Amino acid sequence: MNTSKAIIFGLLAWTPLVFADGAWTLDACLAQAKQKSLQLESAKLREQQADIQIRQAKSSRYPSVNASIQNTLYDHPFIDTEDHYRLNLGVSGSYTLWDGGSTSLSVEANQLSKQAAQLETKQTERSIQESVLNAYMSLLAAGENLRTANASVELAQAEFEHYGKLFEAGSITKKDLTQSQSNVLQKQVAQLTAQLNVNTSKTTLRQLLELPETEDFAIEAPETNITSPDSLESIPALAELQKSVREAHPGLKSDSVSVRAAKKSTEVAGAGNSISVTLGANSSTGLQAWESKAYKNQLKYGWQNSVSLAINIPIIDGGATENKVLLAQVNESATQVSMQETAKSLENSIEKLYLNAVSADMQWKAAILQVEAEQEALLVAEEQRNAGALTYTDYLGQKNNLETAQVNLVNAKYTSLLARKVLDLYQGKLD
Repeated sequence: MNTSKAIIFGLLAWTPLVFADGAWTLDACLAQAKQKSLQLESAKLREQQADIQIRQAKSSRYPSVNASIQNTLYDHPFIDTEDHYRLNLGVSGSYTLWDGGSTSLSVEANQLSKQAAQLETKQTERSIQESVLNAYMSLLAAGENLRTANASVELAQAEFEHYGKLFEAGSITKKDLTQSQSNVLQKQVAQLTAQLNVNTSKTTLRQLLELPETEDFAIEAPETNITSPDSLESIPALAELQKSVREAHPGLKSDSVSVRAAKKSTEVAGAGNSISVTLGANSSTGLQAWESKAYKNQLKYGWQNSVSLAINIPIIDGGATENKVLLAQVNESATQVSMQETAKSLENSIEKLYLNAVSADMQWKAAILQVEAEQEALLVAEEQRNAGALTYTDYLGQKNNLETAQVNLVNAKYTSLLARKVLDLYQGKLD
């Protein structure tokens, strides 16, 4: 076997990428994104807002107490007197005995809103995980393609050196040597493109993980050892997949809870025209500075305590309550429509993901067979070239066909792995 053939077989027998200890695995990337994602942090802040709204709604159940201190300077301009000072002190409180159930309904509505916010946070987490999966698999594919490109450059350079010796010996033409040199340059361009893809994919993943720009990191991927979809678990049936996804999808659950919250909000708006009963109490005293200096007696004998029971009966409010109810009903209908749209969109998405996963497996298997076929074709072309029955241009074309098949195989492999991981994500298997 000559030098050129040995290098060709070196290209064909690639090995998986190996990374240093402490490199990032897929699980580590997903965990990091859940902890550090700014999008997820924003979603958690919305949860805190919902929790505060619950406390605000509950506060209406408790009595309110206020203390007041009023200082007054006053004057009678047509009475021959000086400016005067008056002091009033008081403590008052009130407690709503009945508000038509508005407070309880508001608390329930806000509790449901908090549940919806928590589920929305979970859905945000799923979206971030899906982005990480895409970036991670893209980086793996880019890394393997770069390895192929590096091997192609080494092969082309070695072949050019070999052809240089043949040209000096008069065994090949100047045209063949020039084509070999051109092939080296083309492979170097492809190598630069592959390196750029690696850098871009790494930056995307690093940003998703919220890692600093100065941090250099690598990924450790047991996925590179997978050689065929036949070694993986079979893809579940579409009906089974749809069922498990619906049961695990946070967005669908969030919409369902939001519908219940909207119904409660409609009831809250309707309670606005209910009779309300409020119990009040007041204790106050005061003094006037211009009278006798018996301030102590003024405070003592001016002390007054009172208790009141107020009943408010709405009669006409200019349609304010009716408009609030109508707006709440519109919001309730909009929430129901949104839930239906989410369910339909989810059904379509899962069907597409399922078909993509099945198709990706088939393309992976086809790519494996294509690489094997191109390997055999290259061996034949090598023999024909050595026998002088094949031009260098045709021989070079066959080598390029093999390299293209290698790249297609890498892309098909990680497309299939990504499709499967996304299905696992939608089924809640990565939580």
